[in-house]
Amino acid sequence: MYIDVCVVLFSVIVGVLGQTVEQPELSWTKSQNKRARINCIVTGLQSNNYVHWYQQKDGEALKRILYVNKGGTSPVHNADLREATDFTVQLENDNYALRVRELKLSHSGVYYCAFWDTSSHSATNCSHPLQ
Repeated sequence: MYIDVCVVLFSVIVGVLGQTVEQPELSWTKSQNKRARINCIVTGLQSNNYVHWYQQKDGEALKRILYVNKGGTSPVHNADLREATDFTVQLENDNYALRVRELKLSHSGVYYCAFWDTSSHSATNCSHPLQ
């Protein structure tokens, strides 16, 4: 059985003040029980910036899965999202990849990464969706 952890991304690089976010994959479908990795390349982060991952299911609002500091350590999972702990972030260079060890049908959706500058308390930069 295949599930749509679709990755319909517009391979967009969004940049503001030397900071950029890029989700390079266009689209993919994986079967249940497989591993998945969605890349999010973020450059120009400052020490007070955090990378956030969001999920959006059909007909629903965005829900934050987790966020992680610039160093990729100490991810904070959304306690209100039952499946949030299924996800982790793996940092390699500037790639804050969202990973899931075993895909479930409930993981189907559109995935977004973004970063926030906590000094301004606003979303400084955001990438296009990964469906």
